[in-house]
Amino acid sequence: MHRNGISAHEAKALPASTLPEREERRQLIIFSLAGVGLGVVGAIAAWALYHLINIFTGLAFYRTFTTKSPLYPPASGLGIWVIIVPVVGGLLVGVMAKYGTDRIRGHGIPEAMEAVLKHKSRISPRVAIFKPISAAIAVGTGGPFGAEGPIIQTAGAIGSLIGQTMKLSAKERRILLACGGAAGMVGIFNTPIAAVALALELLLFEFRARSLIPVILASAVAAACRTFLLGSNPMFALGTFPSIGGPLDLLWFVPLGILIGVCSVGLSKALYVVEEFVDHLPIDLLFKPALGALVLGIVAVIQPRVLGMGYVTITNVLHNHFSNADLASLGIGKAVAVVASLGAGTSGGLLAPMLLIGATIGSGYGRAINHVLPGAGINPGICGIVAMSSLFSAAARAPLTSFLFAFELTGDYKAILPLMVGCMVADIVARSLSRESVMTERLARRGLKVEQGYEARLLQLLSVGEVMTKAVISLPAFVTVREAAQAILGESAARFPIAAGALCLRDTAPGADAVNAHGNANNASDADSADSADGGRSISPAIVDALRHWTLPVVTEEGRLSGIVTRGELLAAASDPNLIEKPVEEIVNRRVVVAYTDEALDTALMRMLEDDFQLLPVVDRADATLLLGVLSRRDVLRAWRLRAEDENRRERTISVPRWQRSRSLAETREVDGNAVLITTDGTSQEEGDKALFEKHVESLSPTDEQ
Repeated sequence: MHRNGISAHEAKALPASTLPEREERRQLIIFSLAGVGLGVVGAIAAWALYHLINIFTGLAFYRTFTTKSPLYPPASGLGIWVIIVPVVGGLLVGVMAKYGTDRIRGHGIPEAMEAVLKHKSRISPRVAIFKPISAAIAVGTGGPFGAEGPIIQTAGAIGSLIGQTMKLSAKERRILLACGGAAGMVGIFNTPIAAVALALELLLFEFRARSLIPVILASAVAAACRTFLLGSNPMFALGTFPSIGGPLDLLWFVPLGILIGVCSVGLSKALYVVEEFVDHLPIDLLFKPALGALVLGIVAVIQPRVLGMGYVTITNVLHNHFSNADLASLGIGKAVAVVASLGAGTSGGLLAPMLLIGATIGSGYGRAINHVLPGAGINPGICGIVAMSSLFSAAARAPLTSFLFAFELTGDYKAILPLMVGCMVADIVARSLSRESVMTERLARRGLKVEQGYEARLLQLLSVGEVMTKAVISLPAFVTVREAAQAILGESAARFPIAAGALCLRDTAPGADAVNAHGNANNASDADSADSADGGRSISPAIVDALRHWTLPVVTEEGRLSGIVTRGELLAAASDPNLIEKPVEEIVNRRVVVAYTDEALDTALMRMLEDDFQLLPVVDRADATLLLGVLSRRDVLRAWRLRAEDENRRERTISVPRWQRSRSLAETREVDGNAVLITTDGTSQEEGDKALFEKHVESLSPTDEQ
């Protein structure tokens, strides 16, 4: 410590949540390696789950042990078994939900989102064990679900469990969870790009290299492993379809998007209603999944194709292998079966049934258009692909994931344009009709609001220098503790005079003067002004406002930062007879936590919050004793207010004269040697301005003129 101020090494900067560049690079390397490992683990987990489903399907419907891939319930000739088998599967799931963990209920992705947002990316080991087994039993006994939701939750749980064995933060565990979830999805569908998009939209809730690169690596490695485990083909091969005729043909997909948007909201709300109804039934949790399975069995009596994952059925729908009657019964039956089964609390993925329901709606729409307008030339298969992708987009509010997913399944670039139009229109309609999605409806009922919007963090875009207060209230180091305590206590000012110079308001802007406690300039010409009419007892409004801070910088005679002192420390010293007459510099804290003008505002804010500081001195990086200003929490809140103005305040920054907005022709003529803009009615711009102003004044009411 130097007599004239603190030394540079005494300006302490605590670690902040925004990591230094070196730490960011280190984490990027570590989590990238972890992403590679989780890519392998996720692909193996997907392979195991898929074959586990086949084993239970063979045992339930064929009375044989097999891992044949793919294996589906037979489409006919089941008799009474079509009701009994799903009910038995529902009972087994109910046993695991009651005695294992009830987190296995549902389609998996909302549970993973809840773990990220509410439980600091921690998933129980029981979920990692019971979720794949319960999903395999539910789907293997005819459940109308897919494997994608359970595998995302299962592989994500593996990533979370690995993270829980290490000393990691919640955000770091989230990266591992997302890597596992994305790898699991790739292991089922072989869609690495869509898996990355899904992780971004539904799991990560951030967009930065530290999280994005590991997820990309996990997806790529999982896709490579999937080639050896389940083959290189997508889960259902759609092939290519004829391209649209021209730009106007895209308009056919606007009504389809509207229809799908309405259907997605209806499906989400129906699932919510059934869940509420079943939750309030006075029956044991063990029997609730069986209740939904009973409804599934009854529907399967009429339409057996609603049983199982339905990947082959989706392909057949898109290739027009069903009659109109079968198409309608398949779409309606699948929707009823999914809502009843999933709403009753069984375990299974929602993506595959939504793809099938959407495919039936889209294919039916395409057939209807061709029937009414035979010359339209719209391929029902294209409509089916657009509809199945749009239904997932609108229901899950994951537009990027949805059309990338369909594009990867088709491998046909010609389908991307109608996919983009259909998905975005459906998403707009769904957002207009309902705030919550099928992924967030249950979470919202639990009191967890999910914000899926992404934008750059405001406090990272602003620097400390942009928002700091330059008019600094400081205590001169030479004043006594008594004088300083009198200066900061408003009620004391009424009892005895404040020592001149006990407080100093110093504007750090170039050329600004320091102002004393009475609001007078601290220069020779104003030496007598401190003796004011009130006996020197008043404090300027600027001083009173700044004294709301709990912390005050202490400066030397030369204006250098000597340290800081809090109001509590100052008042405590004033009550000590041994300290009350000592100069303030005897009690200052010289280990100062500071901020710098060029650092991000959120870095300084986290430093401030870490030790509950109300204020940070802002100093020069090259000279820690050069006080440039202070950063208070009020300054940070003011930055948020400015951000709110950018978001909500609308203004016209370029004013266009009315005649220029309404008329398209104007010319420039020479008048008295000057170029003048003449409008088509023969008036000059100056004349038009005057006339417009006079007309506006005449229209003003007296209130407006005031």
